[in-house]
Amino acid sequence: MKIIFAGTPENAALALEIVSKTHEVVLVITRPDSEIGRKRILTPSPVATKAMELGLPILKANRINEEELVRINAAEAELALVVAFGSLIPQAALNALPWWNIHFSLLPKWRGASPLQQSILSGGFGAGVTLFELDAGMDTGPIIASQEISPGENETTAAALERFTIAGVNLFQQHAGKPVVPTPQTGDATLAPKLNRSTARMNLSDNALSVHRAVMAFNPEPMAWCELDGNPIRVLETRSLGSSSWTENPNKGRVFRSAEKILLECQDGSRLELVTVQPAGKQAMAASDWFRGLSDEVYLA
Repeated sequence: MKIIFAGTPENAALALEIVSKTHEVVLVITRPDSEIGRKRILTPSPVATKAMELGLPILKANRINEEELVRINAAEAELALVVAFGSLIPQAALNALPWWNIHFSLLPKWRGASPLQQSILSGGFGAGVTLFELDAGMDTGPIIASQEISPGENETTAAALERFTIAGVNLFQQHAGKPVVPTPQTGDATLAPKLNRSTARMNLSDNALSVHRAVMAFNPEPMAWCELDGNPIRVLETRSLGSSSWTENPNKGRVFRSAEKILLECQDGSRLELVTVQPAGKQAMAASDWFRGLSDEVYLA
């Protein structure tokens, strides 16, 4: 089947690689090169890099306008697949051919930019993948297929995204080229807005389980963070110890060593284990290595 593929990040590159093995990808649409790292080196998107490896034609655009629409029509594709392209597809392009999208939640739960992160934050509510047909709205199109998938208790968004992507591509492979009758979305919608650094600041007034879910959800972007003595510190990974209250006199934000574990005390005396942290200006490191150079206890804020 001749398809157009639109996507940008690493998981979309994985989807492109899988799909290209069974379909003829006649055009790849991705976002333009962006400046990466401290040296601001202009770098192609992961999807552009993968398309070049596969020898596929590439169209780089932030949005689809008349010029891009000419390329789309000239490709003579039968179907377009979108995986995290990062921009809405305009009606003129939707009129040219069917556009299917792999979305990382069970629609209409978590419409928007951060569906998997919101699923993890909520303890798995609405978690899964949905293959749906794009319309003019934000993730409002009719559903072709969906699959419920549970994120692991100690699984980051970065770790979960690969298997969610593979599950979504499998749904696409099962239905592409076959007669489908998409069904309208039903039920109450919830929104998954774009995340930012402010969103990812850790709230130590929450219980430990909620704080843990936030750390898992915000890895790899925008990364959970807090402060130690006024300096930012990222918390990349934690491990849940459940929702138990360990003490009647909690010290919110207290970090201390217990046996071989580095523990963080949160609301109501609940605790979680710090696994990986990144102090300002340093590389990510095991929490035990970071804590070795500190006093018996410190306080995060």
